[in-house]
Amino acid sequence: MTKHKTGTREERLAAPLRAIATTAGPVPAGDVVATVYKDSSGSAALYVEPLPPQSLTCVKPVGAVGCPVARVWYGLANITSQQQADAEWFYRSADLDRNWVLVVGHLATVTVRDHRTGDDPIEQTWFMVNKLYLTPFRGRVIERHSTQFFYATGTTSNAQVLAISRGEQSPRAAHITWTGMATYGGSSGPSSVEDLFVTGEADFTRSPLPVSADEYFVRQTS
Repeated sequence: MTKHKTGTREERLAAPLRAIATTAGPVPAGDVVATVYKDSSGSAALYVEPLPPQSLTCVKPVGAVGCPVARVWYGLANITSQQQADAEWFYRSADLDRNWVLVVGHLATVTVRDHRTGDDPIEQTWFMVNKLYLTPFRGRVIERHSTQFFYATGTTSNAQVLAISRGEQSPRAAHITWTGMATYGGSSGPSSVEDLFVTGEADFTRSPLPVSADEYFVRQTS
């Protein structure tokens, strides 16, 4: 099934559905940070679940926690075909403590036509990915991490973090220490946290903010 090419490329890829983003910095206006999961019933249906307290406006099937999409499209993410294949392989459940993939993007309506059958064009909902982040591959290890997400820049000893899960709009100075999955196999974790999403716990009464991070997601670029 291919896209029916009516209008300019920008017009075909725009047409965004209304998205509500409550974070700044790494997330362009109208975009959300989300994970992708497959229906556990075996239907292979795809869902995009924004990290709370962000939300997307969509019609959800009963029992779904994310928005159903016909396709997750990586054409804007500047990644390789192997990086896309890695992301698609690691789509997991809706549980936010078990995800391997984070995407930054937005919902859009796309007109498609199956030229093999000549059927009339139909409209589908796609998730347009602008950025892709993956956890490091650690073999057949069950992923388990905190459900508190932060966006980080800088170094572990001199970081700036944005508390995604608290809906904060401004970054905080922070010190990051690694624990949990981030130290799997004896790893000390990365010293640079530039353009990473991390999960963990923090004491928001202190400054700089001490963050005990148990996992990190690395930006994928070609």
